[in-house]
Amino acid sequence: MREPQRLGDWLDRARENADGWKKALFIVLGICVVLNLFITPHHPHFPGEGLPGFWEVFALVAAVVMVVVLKKIVYPILARPEDDNGRS
Repeated sequence: MREPQRLGDWLDRARENADGWKKALFIVLGICVVLNLFITPHHPHFPGEGLPGFWEVFALVAAVVMVVVLKKIVYPILARPEDDNGRS
């Protein structure tokens, strides 16, 4: 009987195939932009929403901002030793 895979093993494989995941992400985003050329909102709530690819660009920018915030601000807070009380 096969041992169930651990999440860490799956993440290691995903990290090894990072280029493939990036290509898949950009292909999906490209497909969404192309579809957005033909499927447009009937009543956009604000001016930018009517532009083709607006939501795809918005999602990409939001994801990049979240990664930067997590790496620069949140990770150093979480990576501190338990006995560190923040004083130098």
